[in-house]
Amino acid sequence: MALTFFKTPKNKQYNYRPVFYDPKKDERDKRLKTALEQEGQDYEQALRERMRMRWKRGAGTRDRQASKQRLVIILVVISLLVYLVFFR
Repeated sequence: MALTFFKTPKNKQYNYRPVFYDPKKDERDKRLKTALEQEGQDYEQALRERMRMRWKRGAGTRDRQASKQRLVIILVVISLLVYLVFFR
């Protein structure tokens, strides 16, 4: 047994668990919850909730389509300007 004058500290250990957020899973869980509660609720309220979810999904596709259209217009204008500057 060796004599030691100084004790070396142990390595620090952390209990870190990364948490991942999955919006699709949250939406799926919400739909499941509303479907299970639908038996107690009236039909119109459940229908409104489903329509609201669909409108939220559709809003993203409209935004992307508008963004693509803007990009095409900008590219056409830039290419027209380049043509006028360099080839005239």
